[in-house]
Amino acid sequence: MYLDYLPAGFITSFLVCLGLIFLDKKAAASGDINLRPTPQTLHEKSISRFGGVAVVLSISLVLIMAGYGWSNSLYYQAGILTLPAFIVGFLDDLKINIKPMVRLIFLLPVPIMYFYYFDLKVINLDLGVLDNFLEFEALALLFLCFAIIGMTNAFNLIDGINGQLVSYLISILLALNIVEYATGNSVFQITDEFRLYTNLLLGALLGFFVLNFPFGKIFMGDAGAYFLGAIVCWGLIYAHLENGSSPWAVMCVLAYPFTDLVFSVIRRTFITGGDPMQPDAEHLHHVIYKRMKKLKFRHERARHFFTVIFITFFNLPYLCATMYFAENTPALMAIFATYIFSYLLIYFALSPRFLMSNGK
Repeated sequence: MYLDYLPAGFITSFLVCLGLIFLDKKAAASGDINLRPTPQTLHEKSISRFGGVAVVLSISLVLIMAGYGWSNSLYYQAGILTLPAFIVGFLDDLKINIKPMVRLIFLLPVPIMYFYYFDLKVINLDLGVLDNFLEFEALALLFLCFAIIGMTNAFNLIDGINGQLVSYLISILLALNIVEYATGNSVFQITDEFRLYTNLLLGALLGFFVLNFPFGKIFMGDAGAYFLGAIVCWGLIYAHLENGSSPWAVMCVLAYPFTDLVFSVIRRTFITGGDPMQPDAEHLHHVIYKRMKKLKFRHERARHFFTVIFITFFNLPYLCATMYFAENTPALMAIFATYIFSYLLIYFALSPRFLMSNGK
């Protein structure tokens, strides 16, 4: 029954994306070219950055047509409360320059509403005495704000290669299904509404994905990355609280964006220099992309394709291990540490110049 929502989400998202691509071409023909001179830009022609609009709009339309709304859908409520993150990103996609610190302030209402409306309180990290501090409401709220806003920005950072962000989200769902199929047991006690929403989200993402990967006909944009970052984090924390799984399962699922964000801040602050709040083109996906170029992958699409394939096959075993050991905190801590070590090993192997103190 709930799989019916997957094709509905796919078709709606795909058609909206086609419409946005058409509008971007018309705008480019009239001189409004959507091409930004930023360090992380890898394309050379005007491309719509409103893929996130297509994803969010398709989810909303299908939910409304199916009879779901604020009064009878937890996930519809979560989507509405996540709209501030979407709006902040959408303003940037409209080429309205917003300073990084101002963005963070505008994102702040999202975790605050999560905290009070859904009672989304993380009070246990399996860190012994440190968990006692989270029993104070102010510290629990501060932690949630830090986590949600951090991951929202982290999702935006990994969205630098065609298909990278969506392939990561698909990998999470794929790992869940692989482990459930292999063991014959459910990793989480998932409600019917959760399955409905994840199938709808998957369909909407795939409708965008087939046009984004590897062809790059449309980009997710900041609106989509911020919205997905916030609501995926909400879903993972909510599932953890409902199922009683280890909090480190959430950490391990988010290990890729977490490591990319934290290492980027450390790299810019202590290794290469520069403002950690500003974008650059030295993330892991950029390093792999550049290595593909040196290996004589002449076509841009081929470089995007193999970069995404490389990172997906790197992440998938860790995600599967996370799902398998979802209630085993020591195992998850080991998985998390191993992931960070492996990430850094690959990064420095492909870009050894960053071992130099000046980054040159």
